[in-house]
Amino acid sequence: MRQLFEQEYQKIEKSLFLVAVGYLHNTENAKDAVQEAVLAAYRNFATLKNQAYFKTWLTRIVINKCKDFLRKEKYTEPLTDQLDACSHVATEDIEILDALCRLHREVSIYLTLRFYHDMTYEEVAQMLDLPVSTVKYRTKNAMIQLKNYLEGDVS
Repeated sequence: MRQLFEQEYQKIEKSLFLVAVGYLHNTENAKDAVQEAVLAAYRNFATLKNQAYFKTWLTRIVINKCKDFLRKEKYTEPLTDQLDACSHVATEDIEILDALCRLHREVSIYLTLRFYHDMTYEEVAQMLDLPVSTVKYRTKNAMIQLKNYLEGDVS
């Protein structure tokens, strides 16, 4: 069971970190949230009824841990002050990751889940408990904001 958990976790480790960064905009807190989520998931792995939902299940736990961090007001430093903490992220992803973190967390989560976590609109809608049409609309608007930021148009 432990080996199965580790195998499945290694497949999605990077995307879980990116989800946490998308919520918290702080790499250290993101690492902590993922670590807490993984520990909680490991303890409850036997309760997961269908292994096919491992990614969705663990992502939901990460999001809940991030919300806990925000409730405790542990969010203090922006990602740009801690880019060295992202040493395991590919260089070409750092500019986009930084831009994502400059967007408001309610905006960046749609892009993080959709593109870094490879979730469908339906999966994102289910994860965030929103209608699919709302997720599509917000993802489109988030893409526009990200594009504007990357092009230097941050009005």
